[in-house]
Amino acid sequence: MSAEDLSLHAHKKGDAKHSHRKEVSNQNLLLIALVLTLGFSGVELAAAYFAGSLALLSDAGHMVTDSAALGLALLAQFIARRPPSAKHSFGFGRAEALAAFVNGIAMLGLVVWIVIEASSRFFTPHQVDGLTVTVVAAVGLLMNIIVAWVLSHDKKSVNTRAALVHVMGDLLGSVGALVAGLIIQFTGWMPADALLSIFVSLLILKSTFSILRESYHFLMEGVPLHIDYLQVGNDLKKVPGVLAVHDLHVWEMTPSFPALIGHIEIERMNDWPQIMSRINTMLLNKHGIDHVTLQPEEAGGIDEHTHDASLNDKVNTANSNQVNHQGDTFYVECTSPDGPHRMAYHAWGNPSNPKVLVCVHGLTRRGSDFKTLAEAMCGDYYVVCPDVVGRGDSDWLKNPMLYAVPQYVADMACLIKQLRVNQVDWFGTSMGGLIGMVYASMPNNPIRRMLINDVGPRIEPEAIKRLGSYVGQPFSYSNRAEALQRLNEICASFGSHTPEEWEIYNGPMLSQKAGVWGLHYDPDISVPFASVNPIMAKAGEMAMWHAFKQIRIPMLVVRGGDSDLLSAKTVAEMCKQNPHIRSIEIPGVGHAPAFVKAEQIALAKEFFS
Repeated sequence: MSAEDLSLHAHKKGDAKHSHRKEVSNQNLLLIALVLTLGFSGVELAAAYFAGSLALLSDAGHMVTDSAALGLALLAQFIARRPPSAKHSFGFGRAEALAAFVNGIAMLGLVVWIVIEASSRFFTPHQVDGLTVTVVAAVGLLMNIIVAWVLSHDKKSVNTRAALVHVMGDLLGSVGALVAGLIIQFTGWMPADALLSIFVSLLILKSTFSILRESYHFLMEGVPLHIDYLQVGNDLKKVPGVLAVHDLHVWEMTPSFPALIGHIEIERMNDWPQIMSRINTMLLNKHGIDHVTLQPEEAGGIDEHTHDASLNDKVNTANSNQVNHQGDTFYVECTSPDGPHRMAYHAWGNPSNPKVLVCVHGLTRRGSDFKTLAEAMCGDYYVVCPDVVGRGDSDWLKNPMLYAVPQYVADMACLIKQLRVNQVDWFGTSMGGLIGMVYASMPNNPIRRMLINDVGPRIEPEAIKRLGSYVGQPFSYSNRAEALQRLNEICASFGSHTPEEWEIYNGPMLSQKAGVWGLHYDPDISVPFASVNPIMAKAGEMAMWHAFKQIRIPMLVVRGGDSDLLSAKTVAEMCKQNPHIRSIEIPGVGHAPAFVKAEQIALAKEFFS
């Protein structure tokens, strides 16, 4: 890695004092233990063969397994000492816990084999040379005591302790073999060999299970066993200046190095350095946590995403309980990989109403699509209809490849944060339905119930071809009437409407620039759409089905009876895959029902009531 890369892993003043590497482990201890164990295991295997002793063989087997366990532990410590990299920013400390877990599993397998073999020999005893067993077991006992003493000097590493369990199993095996040898030598009772093997194997199970439990807990990023998670949260709340704590997580990045992340609400952001200093001191002294990452949030302050500065009068009015908006336009500041941008949204109803309905339009449409629906719903809801970025009054993006659902979902999250509500209902037409499905599949999302208007995880190829025939294509007319007539023809599948309804629905789609009438959206919204190949389309469909299956809220999917985008087969599959959805079909309409007709609006009001 370059010097610049390595600087990413460095800790500066105020950062946690831990090292990403496992510094308490002693590789020399494991190396000494490995040499002693591997050397003697060969001697014991030969002796077991000539003496015919299962107890001696089980002890030799333990030692061979121990040699492998010690080798694995030693390799894990070499790996754990590797510095962090661009792909492993926390380093490789988890390699030790992984080795401990593998060693524990291997020990269980060895115990099972010995018990099965010993049970067989108990009923059909084999001739055993008691003197050979006694002598070799005594030497093995002495050697195992030395190895155990060496490993006991490193008590902090779960990896070394896992290897020590193996050695303690060997030590007990040597004791068992020694006792079995003495009994056979002086009494001639051969079943003692099998009985002592079973007894020794069962003795080591408790330690093996302990190592497995601890290493598994660590690998699953559990709260460190010596830390009380609830007490940590309570202590954080008691720190002067802390108003609230949420999104708190405690785990171990590497064994013996606990870490903590979370969000802290404070009264004034200027006080944060002093508050953070108190938190660091408390966590280190009381809980032994020195890797702390906390995000401060100013309670009761202005959200970072605020109304546009030029609209302050509207913002102040929006906070009044007496105001009812009638399509007023506001803005929310959003971000993308290319920088900040504004998304416009249009509002109907009382902004103090806690019941909020978010209506999101289709690919080439804008928030004004929902004007008629919003006017009908604003008595019960505060209705918010955004212009998705690249459309209507919203900004256009510099990078057209960002015109995609992930960016749209992020923008909607910014919008809902600005609205300061915990729950919203969602009406999504076509693309707006896809945005809603992805958003609703995410953990802790705010959507309470959702109407999905003529879209599903699978989009029919015929519809994709139709959309490609006009999305982003040249559209310019010298007079508005001609432009509106052409747009009405493109939207004929939306249903049969009166000229007045078409004016309300399609009129806002037209904009005049330099005396020419064109469409409101950035033509580049077609770039990601046109770049999709069959493989990408299939991958996208699989991802949408996965997201759809995660949704756990009431849903209503509305299909136009003649829709070429959402097939009846897809609707049936949606109802089969998710028990929270029901469906309805509107005859005589293609893609997508406009919800300007009274009967369609009544359908939405019934679902959201």
